Amino acid sequence: MNTEKRIRNEARLLLSKGNWSKSVAVFFILFAAVLLMLFLQSVLVLGIDIAASPVVESLSAISPEFSLADEESMGSAIVMMLSGTGSLIAIALGFLLIFPLYCGAKRFFYLLSKGEDAGIHEVFYYLAYKLKNVMAFTLRYGLLCAVKLLPCMAPAYLLFAYTFSIEDLSTAVNSLLVVAIFATGIGGLVLWILWTSRQFLSMYLFIENDNLPAGEYAKISVRILNGNLNRSVRKLVFSFGGWFLLGLTGVGLIYFVPYFEAAAATSAKWMIKLDEEVQ
Repeated sequence: MNTEKRIRNEARLLLSKGNWSKSVAVFFILFAAVLLMLFLQSVLVLGIDIAASPVVESLSAISPEFSLADEESMGSAIVMMLSGTGSLIAIALGFLLIFPLYCGAKRFFYLLSKGEDAGIHEVFYYLAYKLKNVMAFTLRYGLLCAVKLLPCMAPAYLLFAYTFSIEDLSTAVNSLLVVAIFATGIGGLVLWILWTSRQFLSMYLFIENDNLPAGEYAKISVRILNGNLNRSVRKLVFSFGGWFLLGLTGVGLIYFVPYFEAAAATSAKWMIKLDEEVQ
């Protein structure tokens, strides 16, 4: 039995010991947080439109360029710019909320992997008790991961934007573009995983000791994950490829997320323990 299969078996055994329901609840808390962020973003953009439109429209008395009746006017461009800025601010603030919650979810699974008692409240641990530490970690490690994701997913985004900007596409061409978007999206995600695989342990090292300088966790992870260990991380992640594709359809998502997170935490536990033993 190879290492990745042993880890998956240990993860399933871990979840079978009365932890499935708690794991699913943790997943839904994160999902609800994302939905809340998207809702607040929509509310903020709508509020900006409602507040800015009358002000800009009033300037049309000075110059017709500010009239919102023309979608290509200066006034429409100003309102669009303000809305876009508000949307970006909402995304940034949402990221500062969701990433610490994700760290808390990782903490939940990591504690379970170590045989410790972990409750659903662990999701809020860093926001409640370690806000300064987690914000420093978020701005250093979390933001870096997000920035690395952007160029990897750029082709899929550009294809998506192109598809919806062109009218009267034939069914065949539209279907081909949808397949291309899906393929480039998956390819971008694979590239991102390969790019960041040596930083896999960063969040678990933060969970072990959240008092180190924020930039140290990625450095330690890169040091540990050399050669075979890095290949093991990649094999483990890619072994869940089928479950990931099934999860994209909505089927099996509730099973996939806890299973993957439990396996990742179990893998991190053994790697960190091995590094401690050889020090």
